[in-house]
Amino acid sequence: MFSISALIGIIPLFIVRVLNRKRNDEPSRFLSYLACFAGGTFLATCFLDIIPHINEGYETFLSLYELSWHFAYPQLITCCGFFFIFFIEEFTNQVFGQQSHGHSHGNSSNSSNRIAPIPPNDRRGSLNITSLKMEEASTWVVSDEKSNILKSLTFAVAMSFHSLLEGFALGVQDSTRRIYSLFFSLLLHKSVEAFSVGLQISMANSNKIRSVFITILIYSAMAPFGAIMGCILQKSEPNIYKDSTIIILESLAAGTFIYVTFIEIMASEKSNEFNHFKQLIWIIFGFTLVTVMQIFLGHEHGGDDDHHHHHHHNETHHH
Repeated sequence: MFSISALIGIIPLFIVRVLNRKRNDEPSRFLSYLACFAGGTFLATCFLDIIPHINEGYETFLSLYELSWHFAYPQLITCCGFFFIFFIEEFTNQVFGQQSHGHSHGNSSNSSNRIAPIPPNDRRGSLNITSLKMEEASTWVVSDEKSNILKSLTFAVAMSFHSLLEGFALGVQDSTRRIYSLFFSLLLHKSVEAFSVGLQISMANSNKIRSVFITILIYSAMAPFGAIMGCILQKSEPNIYKDSTIIILESLAAGTFIYVTFIEIMASEKSNEFNHFKQLIWIIFGFTLVTVMQIFLGHEHGGDDDHHHHHHHNETHHH
């Protein structure tokens, strides 16, 4: 399990490194479709894998401790996770977006004249993006170097936090098949995500390779760390605290999945000017891929899956 999660951490690094070299001539349209594809896989992972698993765990939890709660607590916690990530994002924008905002407004009059000479470190902007986008790009570059770095760092921290939760969701899974199906979709979206994180950060401080590298490293280490935490929790002796912790954290993770799918990926992709119909096709493609994997890989977990067959887990976990 550890080796697998270490791989999760390393692969995005390579992808980011390779793509960083090609960053300037990589068309952003391709990126957009890639993000949509990741959004589709997220959607399926969230609703067909994580949420059913939470509900199953919750049922087991209630029957095991003979509780008769009729309220949908896991769903409530999922929504809390959603709002929490939303809050973190908005909060960091408020705190760190402020200086750069004031900065760019001061320059907005001359930034419109500056559309033509776009700074070299934002050559991506000049590919096929409208003049409005270019204006944004130039104000983005004009804005404070310092707030840029802070912006990209907080972006990475927010991403790292939900990586941690997603890794946790992976670590808590208790059937081998399920681990693999979640692992594949996580791997896919981690690489896409790491790519976009890398892109955001390297656009913000393109001349500071070291800080880019460190940030990406921290980010990549988060998911495996979460997975290891999940594993440790899963293996510890069952008691009411452990079981409720697993359900709470997994529900929070589901909330972050929903946020990433709808707000971060789909909303931002819908607002750009690429072909929306093609984007939809890519989303459906990603969704279908995970769905098919779920059907073939995740279908036989009936008895395989009871949260509390502890002797059984240890065998599945030690591969």
